[in-house]
Amino acid sequence: MPVDIGGMTKDDVARKMDYAILNQTWPEAEYLKGCENTRKYRFVAYHVLPSWLPLTVRELGSFARENKIELGAPIAFPYGSTPTKVKLAEAEHLIGIGATALDMVANIGWLKDRRYQLYQEECSAHIKLCHEAGINGKVIIEVGYLTDEELVAATKMVVEAGADFVKTATGTGPSGFPNHHQVQLILVTLHEAKTRTGLKVSGIVAPHVLNAYAFIRMGADRIGTRSAPEIVDALPAVQRELYPSPVGAAA
Repeated sequence: MPVDIGGMTKDDVARKMDYAILNQTWPEAEYLKGCENTRKYRFVAYHVLPSWLPLTVRELGSFARENKIELGAPIAFPYGSTPTKVKLAEAEHLIGIGATALDMVANIGWLKDRRYQLYQEECSAHIKLCHEAGINGKVIIEVGYLTDEELVAATKMVVEAGADFVKTATGTGPSGFPNHHQVQLILVTLHEAKTRTGLKVSGIVAPHVLNAYAFIRMGADRIGTRSAPEIVDALPAVQRELYPSPVGAAA
């Protein structure tokens, strides 16, 4: 369903932001800055590369619990070709560290090869592990590699697995994806399935702020991006652009 952002506050937008810093070359200072931003904006989640998760749990653990902020990391990032048992072992390790959300990259090759049973079983195993630990489980389907038919099939299998969210991309795949057509196709598939599974749009291309708000207006439940601070701060300007005051109205 289309979303009217005219009445949204910055806090509302922040609670749609899965803030993500997943740059393998960045030093500790950048991840600490991410912690500061998370404290400032109270995003719904802060995701980092697995080796940096102990840092974020140490810095944000109690604050995150008090403010219902997920501290997460990706599994088998970014290719998704790790054997399922290894993915599950990685997930168990990160849960032990303190992860409260895990985004697994599904096996794209299995999907392309129509090995649907393997794909489904992997998604289900990941979600089962997450839910048994009491945390959110998401599945990244990497839409930039998929046909429409494959995208719908993947979304249905993620729903069948009971995932909290289907996620569009890692941000490292083909450029230009996800596009609006793909996001709309996922939203329609979720609606038809009458599911609790939400949509997390990641891999947003430039202009990041405008595209993020376009996806929110389309009905995306969450936006995964390292541009979260800029997106939140841009809300008043976006609202003025979309809902200009009538001519002659009081300032």
